[in-house]
Amino acid sequence: MTTWSKAEGSPQPLGATWIEKEKSYNFSLYSRHAMGVTLLLYSARDLDNPVLRVPLSHLIHKSGRIWHCRLAADKIANAHYYAYSVEGPNNPSGDCNFFDPDKVLLDPHCRLIFFPPNFERSASVGRGSNAGRAPIAVLPSGTSPFDWGGDSRIHHTSDTIVYEMHVKGFTKRSNSGVSTDKRGTFAGVIEKIPYLKDLGITAVELMPVFQYDPDEGNYWGYMPLNFFSPHNGFAVASGTVDSTVEFKTMVKALHQAGIEVILDVVYNHTTEAGADGPTYSYRGICNSSYYLLDQSMTHYRNDTGTGNVLRSAHPVVRKLIIDSLRLWVHEMHVDGFRFDLASIFSRNEDGSINLNDPPLITEISGGAEYGDVRLIAEAWDPVSYELGRSFPGQSWSQWNGKYRDDVRAFVKSTLEKSAIS
Repeated sequence: MTTWSKAEGSPQPLGATWIEKEKSYNFSLYSRHAMGVTLLLYSARDLDNPVLRVPLSHLIHKSGRIWHCRLAADKIANAHYYAYSVEGPNNPSGDCNFFDPDKVLLDPHCRLIFFPPNFERSASVGRGSNAGRAPIAVLPSGTSPFDWGGDSRIHHTSDTIVYEMHVKGFTKRSNSGVSTDKRGTFAGVIEKIPYLKDLGITAVELMPVFQYDPDEGNYWGYMPLNFFSPHNGFAVASGTVDSTVEFKTMVKALHQAGIEVILDVVYNHTTEAGADGPTYSYRGICNSSYYLLDQSMTHYRNDTGTGNVLRSAHPVVRKLIIDSLRLWVHEMHVDGFRFDLASIFSRNEDGSINLNDPPLITEISGGAEYGDVRLIAEAWDPVSYELGRSFPGQSWSQWNGKYRDDVRAFVKSTLEKSAIS
C-alpha cells in the first residue's frame, strides 16, 4: 500500500496534504457522480492559466468515490495554488447535478483560500469559465508551528457570562478605542480585552468567522464559503496565512485573560445559495451529494431560507463538518461552538426529520475530543422548531434566542410590559 500511495496517491485524508518526509503533496477529492477530474495548479504570476494540469485516471487515481493523486514538490514547478475541474452530467431535470468542466472549483477541505485580484462572484454564476475570477486554494506547506506556550482550554461554569460579538462591528468604529490599523480585526479584539474584563465577561461568542464571499455584500458572515479558514477580511494583514496566525494570537490572548472563545458556526448551508447562485465548490463537485434535494431530485430544499441545505446525514458532509470541528478545536484552540440552525442536523438523507438518532448529532456527541467543548444548539429552523426537549442532542446546551432578546431588552430598559406580564 505504501508503494501504491506514493505512486497513485491516497484517498485519505480528504483535501491537500503536505508530506514532509516525501517532500510531496497528496490530493484527495470526493465526487460520486464525476466522470473526470483534473487537478489544476497555478503560479502566483498567472492566475488564469494553470502552470500544470493533472488529469486523474479513474483506473489509477480513483478509490470508490474518491479521486486522488500524489505529486512530488519538484514536479509542480512554481505552483502556489490549486483547484479542480470536474466533468460529469449536467442534468438539472434529473439527478440535479450541474457539472461544468470549464468551472474552476475550490477544494471543500482546503485550509487557506486565495482571492485573485480579478475575483468576481458573478463569474461563477451559470455555465462557462470563471478562470482568474474564482477563489482558489493555497497549497499547504511545512511552516513553523504556532507557539501556543502553555495555552489550555477554558471552561467556566456558574460564573459564565457570554458576550456575543461581531469581530468587525465590535472594533471598527472610531469610538471603539482600537488602534486605527487594527479596527475591524482579530487583533482589534485583543485591544478590547480590558474592556471585556471590566464588564465581567468570561466568554465571547464570535459571530461567524469562517471565510465567506467578500463579493456577496454579506456583513454578518452567515453565508460561509469554506469551513476551515478564518475570514481574511478580519485580519490586519491580507495574507491568507497571516489571518490564521492572527486568529490564533487572539485566542491565546483571550485565554490568558481567562476568557473562553465560542464560535457561532454555520454548517447548514453555504454561499452557493439556490439554483441562481455561484458555483464555487460543492455544487460543481457533486451537487446531489452535498445538498438536500426535494423528492423529485430536481430542486433544492430550502429549509434554511437561504436557498440550499447541506445534506448533513451524508457521510462526506458529516466528515466535512467533523474535520472542520477538529481543526478549530485542536489547531485553533476554541472552547466551544454555537451551531446556527442546528435542527437541520436532524434531517435524514431524504430530508425527513429524525429525532431519535440523527447521524451527525450522534457523531459529534460521541466524540471524545468534544468532552470539554461547549456544544450549543440553535434548535430551530424555518421548518422545524426543536427548542426544548425535542432536539436530539441530549448532552448539548440550547440557545434560547427569545429569552436572550428579552434579557437584552431588560438590560437596555426597552422591554415592553406585554413581554413580562
